[in-house]
Order: sequence, then structure tokens, then C-alpha cells
Amino acid sequence: MITYNTVKQIYGSNYGSMQLFKRDYFNQLLYTEGVMDFQKTLNAYWVVDNVISYIGSVIKTFQETEDTFFVVEIGVKQDKTGYMEVFYEGYVGNDYHDHLSIIYQKIPYIDLPVKVDEDITTYKFYLSLHNYNPIQFMLLLPSEY
Repeated sequence: MITYNTVKQIYGSNYGSMQLFKRDYFNQLLYTEGVMDFQKTLNAYWVVDNVISYIGSVIKTFQETEDTFFVVEIGVKQDKTGYMEVFYEGYVGNDYHDHLSIIYQKIPYIDLPVKVDEDITTYKFYLSLHNYNPIQFMLLLPSEY
């Protein structure tokens, strides 16, 4: 049975990547061995697919702000409802903000394990600019950054 301890093992055992992966149909997003491990172990291939669906908004934000680092967060409640959000930190005018949301999607059912003693379990991934020309982003686990 897959539990949140399985997730902690995935996050705790991936510290770098010798190989990068991508979907055959999409070249603008690469992902690491840790993300591949996450997908395979938890049968959560939808995570990368969702990030791909948001990449246009991420690229637009990058082009407007020159920010190259974003956070992808998945939140899962005990009833298995939740959200996926992409955000970054930066300036709006002269004001600094540590949480500027690009995408926030409510998800009616998320099949990821939850912590028993928490109202909401969060999963974080980092999305970092990998290449300027052509524009490519890389999705990685925080332990791989």
C-alpha cells in the first residue's frame, strides 16, 4: 500500500538527475528522474500533464517579468479534493510579493496519499528555466534543486 511515507522516501532519495525526460509530444518541459520516480511510484502521470497545460502561462509570465523560477504546489484535503497552483515570488511595481499566483486550479479528486494528522497535504515541485532558445523549463523535486 502506498502511503505518505512512500512519498517521503521519493523526496528523500532523489538528489540529482543523470537523465532528463520529456513527453514525446511536448519539448518545452523536461523533468528529472525524481519526478519520473514520483509519477511511476504513485501512478501520477497527470501531474506532468497538468504542468504542460499551464506552461503557456508560465512562459508568458517569464517573458513579462524575466522570472525564471516557479513553484508548483498540489494540495490534497482528507476528502481527496484539492488544488494545483503555479506561483512565483517577485515584484509588482515597487512592492515585493512572496506569492504571486499564475494558475490556481481546483481539482475534484486527487489520488495522492495524505498525511493522517493534517487537514491538507501539500506536494511541491520546482519549475525552473532550463534553456532560453528555445524556451524550455525543467520540473524537479525540491531535493533535486
